Order: sequence, then C-alpha cells, then structure tokens
Amino acid sequence: MNFLHKLFLLFLILPFCIHSQNKFSLVNDSINKQKFSEISLVKNLRKYRGRNTLLFECNNKQQIKYSDDESDENYVKFEELGKFKKNIVVIQKTDYNSEKYILLDTINCRQIILDCLPLKINDEEKYIVFNNPGTDEKYKLEVLEFRSDFFEISNTIIFPNEIFPKRILKVSNKEVYVLDKENKIWKTTL
Repeated sequence: MNFLHKLFLLFLILPFCIHSQNKFSLVNDSINKQKFSEISLVKNLRKYRGRNTLLFECNNKQQIKYSDDESDENYVKFEELGKFKKNIVVIQKTDYNSEKYILLDTINCRQIILDCLPLKINDEEKYIVFNNPGTDEKYKLEVLEFRSDFFEISNTIIFPNEIFPKRILKVSNKEVYVLDKENKIWKTTL
C-alpha cells in the first residue's frame, strides 16, 4: 500500500476514532476506594548547573537531547527529576501553558509523554495518569501497563463535558469508577 492509500485510509478511520467515547452510567452503590501510590523516583546525583540541555545516550548508541529555549515565542524548560525502575528517566517539560512528563527508556531510547506523573494501582504493574486540564481540554484518564520494560497506554478515557471528575475511586480490568465534583459516582468500561 503506498503512502497516499495509507493517508486516505487514515482520514476514513480518524472521524470514527475521535467520536468514539466511553459511555458513563451513574452508580448508586458505594465503592471501596482503591489505593493509588506515587511512583518512587531515585533522584539523580548529577548536577546540571549552567547547562540548558539534557543529553542521554542509550545502550543502542542512539542519543536523545532535550534543550531549553528561553525565548518568548518558544519557551520550554526540561528538568531531570530522577530514575524510575532501573532504566527509566523521568523528565519534566514545562512551557508557557503546561507541564508534561517524559518517561525515557535509557536502554532503547523509547519515550512516552504524559500529562502528569503516573500513579501505581495497588501492587500491580498497572498505572493511571489523570490530567488536570486547561480550559480548552477535556478531563482524561489513561491506564498504562508496564510491559517489556516500558509503559504502554492500554486505555484512554475522555470524560464528557457534563462530568467533572474529582477523584478516581477504582480501576479494575474492565471498569473504572469515578467520583465527580457533585459527589456522584460514575462507572465506565475499559
């Protein structure tokens, strides 16, 4: 299949993907709140005083570079926060409008950009990322799984405009329970 055919196929599929949303239903029963814990980072011991570039060389000899830009039109700042597990470096990316977190696998130079730091679900190798959106963004919950020594997003839930989530109560293999700002409990399936 050539490039134009692939592009045409993408344009056919894209509207379906954008409009597919999770269905939410009210729950009348009480839900036991699940425990979510912050990932523990080992702080880096290297100091970057006076430097405006973070440079990482992966085991495959590939290099990844994150450079600060302090200009008014393209402001961005990168800060290495520490290591997670044995090979994942956590980098905070800050620009004028947002903060993002980059998880970089220093073995294979794989990276994933998240809206906030992941929270671990119980003692599993599953994690959640729950954004605190700006005015033009919707609330979003991502479920991540740690597979093959790195993270994969297994599910993304976009909340409808009428639900303002306050807290994630529980994430199971099939369902997510959310408490909204009016203290109503909502359920959706993964």
